[in-house]
Amino acid sequence: MENFVYESPTKIVFGKNQIETLKTLLQEKNVKRMLLVYGRKSIKKLGIYDAIQDIVSTLDIRLFEEANVRPNPELKSVKSGRKKAIDSGVDFILAVGGGSVIDCAKAIAFSVFKKEEKIWDVFLKNDVVSRAIPLGVVVTLAATGSETNGNTVISNDELREKRSIKNDHLIPEFAIIDPSYTLNVSKEQTIAGSIDIMMHVFEQYFSPTKRTETSDYMSIGVLQSVIENTERYLKGQNDYDTRANLSWASTIALNWILQQGKTGDWASHRLSYPPTSEHGLTHGYALSAIYPTWLKMALERNEEAMRPRLKTLGRTLFGEDDAEKTIEAIGGRFKAWGAPTSLSEYGVNLHQDQIHRYAKQVTRLGSIGNVFKIDRKLAETFYERA
Repeated sequence: MENFVYESPTKIVFGKNQIETLKTLLQEKNVKRMLLVYGRKSIKKLGIYDAIQDIVSTLDIRLFEEANVRPNPELKSVKSGRKKAIDSGVDFILAVGGGSVIDCAKAIAFSVFKKEEKIWDVFLKNDVVSRAIPLGVVVTLAATGSETNGNTVISNDELREKRSIKNDHLIPEFAIIDPSYTLNVSKEQTIAGSIDIMMHVFEQYFSPTKRTETSDYMSIGVLQSVIENTERYLKGQNDYDTRANLSWASTIALNWILQQGKTGDWASHRLSYPPTSEHGLTHGYALSAIYPTWLKMALERNEEAMRPRLKTLGRTLFGEDDAEKTIEAIGGRFKAWGAPTSLSEYGVNLHQDQIHRYAKQVTRLGSIGNVFKIDRKLAETFYERA
């Protein structure tokens, strides 16, 4: 294991009707002028919008809005929210929605302190985040785990790129997680969310670091819960407890507790960004489409790191004691849930110029991954195989 320092500053308020705690949470932050960031219609259908309006009116908080944030949030929404935040002098941002809304709110939070033309420079690692407006979140989808970390992923349609950053200034002050809000999430979004949760765990489970059994078994436990509860959902058990377990798994999967003492990989996420951005793919399904290829290449190139962990994972989750069969079982589970396990299954057939362009994009800042390093040439091989 490696040395580490772990801190999780986000206050988590979990359970039914916890939106009622928002009044106290905003009072504790002494909020006066707040920007509400959300998607399209769901927060109004769920009654969250009206509840927030009632709460802020009793606190005499001036409320401003940045609405219609799309999945795979785009830089234009960040710039729009930035302008509203600056013009209105907001001192707090409240994101209500899934990971896309939260990511957009985080980007708005730091962009207020940057010139507009410098925002994308941060995602290109040509500039850094040194401050941000504080923010809180109300979660309506179990998937990204954005509620307790400093990650944000933004698309730039003009450049046809999708990029991410991680910065502690972007960690939410609090997160209200009411699994009741996820009960009416569609089957497609639910499955994509479950795959996203699993992928976050996989990115931390498969590691070049030796002797990380505690983290490894924690990861396997989260994966087992996601699989069991997704299976329950597919069999018609769409109840509060099923959704609550998925919601909590989503948070644990990316609050970085599972990666302490070890080095994660994260190449698969980077590799998924170009096809997602260009073809408008659902994030979870883009990951399921490319991950079997990554697993096979990782086993070929770093058998020492991959084979033992694949066998341990396979025994617990699939009753398999063979690394290759475990890879097949992971892809088989995704396929059984109706998710693609290759880009072609997702209807994406890459031309050679796309393969070159995607490989160039993902390795623009250097090689990616840690289980095995992926340079531009190997990225091209990956896309050809995927």
